[in-house]
Amino acid sequence: MTRRYASAGAVVVTDDLSSPHILLLDQIRKTGERQTVAPKGRLEPGEAPLHAAKREVAEEAGLTDTHYSAYLGQEAYTFTDNDGTPAAKTVDWFLFTTATTATTPARDEGFIQAHWLDAPAARQAASHPQFQQVLDRALAVITWRAAHPLPFSRTLSHLVNQVAAEAEAVIAGHSLAGVGLCGSAARGDFIEGWSDVDFIAWNLPPTSAAATALHETVSEAAQRHGPRASLHLADSHRGDARRLGPLYDMKMRVVLRRVGLDTAVIAGAAPTLTDAPELIDLAGDLAVLHKFAVGRLAANHHTESEREDAARRVLSVLSSAGRLFVTRRAPEVSLRLPDVAEALREWPDSELRLLLQDYDAYRRAGADDIEQAERLAVRVPGALVAARSMLEESASL
Repeated sequence: MTRRYASAGAVVVTDDLSSPHILLLDQIRKTGERQTVAPKGRLEPGEAPLHAAKREVAEEAGLTDTHYSAYLGQEAYTFTDNDGTPAAKTVDWFLFTTATTATTPARDEGFIQAHWLDAPAARQAASHPQFQQVLDRALAVITWRAAHPLPFSRTLSHLVNQVAAEAEAVIAGHSLAGVGLCGSAARGDFIEGWSDVDFIAWNLPPTSAAATALHETVSEAAQRHGPRASLHLADSHRGDARRLGPLYDMKMRVVLRRVGLDTAVIAGAAPTLTDAPELIDLAGDLAVLHKFAVGRLAANHHTESEREDAARRVLSVLSSAGRLFVTRRAPEVSLRLPDVAEALREWPDSELRLLLQDYDAYRRAGADDIEQAERLAVRVPGALVAARSMLEESASL
């Protein structure tokens, strides 16, 4: 029998996007081995990865003034335990930012010195090659945000931490229930004033008092901190529990499949998914997205707020289309837009790929020009039709 462990850790960086420095700790283990690592440690009973990562940073580095900024995915590996038992371990990694470099390493745990290193020095100093991959994901997020620049959102951090803390108490009576953070708030490309904060809950009866309380928790946190936020409930078939239609069922399936990749568990237990391959009707999903986009564009939008909301939702459909292609063809690829566009390079001149690149450039520049967003949005239906045609052509070959 394989012994299983679950841990969480954080890449902690200074919040100066132009010159970020990364926290690494020198540790002497009980075996006498010396290593240079990022803060991480095992989850305590009933503890979710986000809280565990924050706790480990505080305990090992003495650093409490940190802010959630992104989820970097889950690392998984196997090894042989000290008593010879086969073991498997998962580590959920987060990106935290901080305005201070004041640290107090936990000497009772063997941490003897803290370093704040630039990216090349951090990659060279890190003892474990697997961590370098995590570090590269963090640096990709930072590089993307540094272009404009787009500072990491403190209001996002406050909102996510509040929901995570309160959700633990809300779902305490449901042992299999959990809450995840998904979308741009998880991927690290959240943009103030443009992006929504999306939460998802699973194994929670939609009519239960806990589900009602969880909706209230998200709503109150959004009102308190400012960003738009929503909670979606998954049913036992991984569809939308509120029966809002195929668009929401489709997004629910993708989000649940991405737990540990682009969806972070912030409260409760991780969802249990079968290993059986899921049937994906990509052409049918594209048709659903096309219908939604056409409907939004055809509606009357009188106020600036209505215009912006329509453009945001239609461009969200564009992003969903690109991500559906990636989850089917290269499920290990990150769903950040530049990665999605790169994954579609086999169709270099496709309107879908070109439009995804244009939309990513728009977001990278701050997403604050409504007229430009509308110009991008009107191209979406045509790009979806062309993508479906290309899909059908490739299937016939």
